[in-house]
This record gives sequence, structure tokens and C-alpha cells, in this order.
Amino acid sequence: MGQAIRESPLQGIGGNYIVLQCYGNKGIFHECAFALLSLSRLYQAGQLPVSEIWIYTDDPTWFASFKDCSLPLRYRKLDEATINKWKGDINFVHRVKIEVLKDLVKDKVGNILYLDCDVVFTTPIEEVFNNIGASQLYMHVREGKVSERNNSIFAKLDTYLRKNVPLKINGTPIHDVAMWNAGVLGFNTKHAHILDEVLTFTDNEYPRFPKHVIEQFAFSVYFQQAGNVKQAASYLIHYWNLKEVRPLLASFFEHFKNKTWSELVHYSQLIQMPVLMQEKGNFYSNRNVWKNISGEKWVPSKPDWAELVKQL
Repeated sequence: MGQAIRESPLQGIGGNYIVLQCYGNKGIFHECAFALLSLSRLYQAGQLPVSEIWIYTDDPTWFASFKDCSLPLRYRKLDEATINKWKGDINFVHRVKIEVLKDLVKDKVGNILYLDCDVVFTTPIEEVFNNIGASQLYMHVREGKVSERNNSIFAKLDTYLRKNVPLKINGTPIHDVAMWNAGVLGFNTKHAHILDEVLTFTDNEYPRFPKHVIEQFAFSVYFQQAGNVKQAASYLIHYWNLKEVRPLLASFFEHFKNKTWSELVHYSQLIQMPVLMQEKGNFYSNRNVWKNISGEKWVPSKPDWAELVKQL
């Protein structure tokens, strides 16, 4: 962020790179900014073990409203034509992630950490990049084997794979491969060939099984084929199932819109994603029969920011 838009050409510089895709819904922009604030909470200026943070976005000017950000942000402008091209002939929104990563690694050498915008850094990440540099692979968290059929999507995917994809990964039938959450992906650019395999699998299977998990499963399959996958959940929270907080984030950035980046970093402590995740879980666990029947939804409390600031 910072007062000027820095739209840099892709360059072949070795190092550690973070990449996010942030386009379309303004709620995603707020998530992206909050993720960056959480990173700044962990590191003082000049201490971040990252060469560049690349944001693939249709609106790089949105980030210019933030003042005095010391993060090494770079922007890759996405227009509608590029987004549609990257969705491919299969018109699959999650295919864009694969193309973003393929675009990034064309002119990069080093360690890549891809993040969905709905993440919060909780722990310093030097160890993650050190491990990636030593050929380790990262995804967010292991969700279980598809063949265990522990939810309806797994059950449908298991049935589909058994009937239609007689593929083995390191000797394991594909339906017995573990599904990992793909909201975080870590790999060295020497593993960039995996992206081609993920893209081919996605293009082949999504038309026949048009579910959002196909891209996620493709990353799970080919990361595990390439080596042992380590979980990134010790370093980041991925609140993919907490879209209800988008109005809360919008309210935060509106209330504090005139603050500097360092002030925003300080005030970002007022939003604790683990607490909100627990509140949502408690709401659905404890609501009565009538509220279950009526389908009442959890909504986070509307904050009084001025009052909350007094807690800091």
C-alpha cells in the first residue's frame, strides 16, 4: 500500500514471495487488507522475510488510500478479459488461481507462498520459507481422505473418482488421496511444473464434475505426488467459512479510514477471527428448534469502534 501505486514489471529476482488474488467483490479487498495488517503485526519495518508481495487485482488504486505501508507490495493489474481468459473454456472461477501462479512463476526464482485473501497471520513465517527452500510443500490443513466420505461433497467426489478416474498417486488409488485445504499453497519455483498438472486435471475433470472442490483436489493430488505436504495452519488462520465478517471488516476500514498503516495495524487487534469463529459455532450449536426451523443466521455484533478502542 503506500501513497503511490507501484505497478512493477515481473522480474527474475530470487527470494521469498507472497501472492494474493484480489478482484471483484469489495469484501475481498477488505479481507486482503486485513491479511496484510496481520502480517505487519508480526514484523517491524525491514524485518519481513519476503522480497515482494504480489497482489493480482482489478483495482490497484484501491490500495493507495493506505498511508505509510512499509510492506513490499507489487501489483499485477487484471482486466475483465484476462480474468475471463483465465477462467478458461470451462468458465471456472477457481481456475484463475492456477493461472495467477503460472503467471507469477514465469519470471520468478525462489519460494512462493500463495494465500487466499481470507487469512490471518498468527505466527512468524521464516520457518515456512526455509522449509519451502528445502523443497517442502505446504497447504493449509489436511481435511481427510476423500474415500472416508465425511461430508456430502467428499461422498460425491469419491463416487465420481471410483467410476471415472482410474489414476494412482504414488501407488494410492486417487479416491484414497487426502484432500487438503488450498487456501494456502507453498512451493519452490523448481516445483512449478505441478501447476501444469493441476491445470490439466482441472480442465479435464471440472466439466464432468462441476464442483468447486476440483481445483482444491487437483492441488492436493499433485502436491502429494511431489512430496510430503506440511500444514500451514500453525502460521495462518483461514476463515473461509466466515463470510459473515465482511460487513464487520467494511465497518472497520470505514471507521479508521483516515488512520496511518501503523495505526491500522494497532487497531486491527480489535477483530479477533478465532473469537468470531467460536461465536458462530456456539450460535449454531445452541440455537433452539424454532430458530433451526426458521433458518435464523448468525450475524456478528455491530461494533462501537470508539468504545472498543478503549480496550487497547
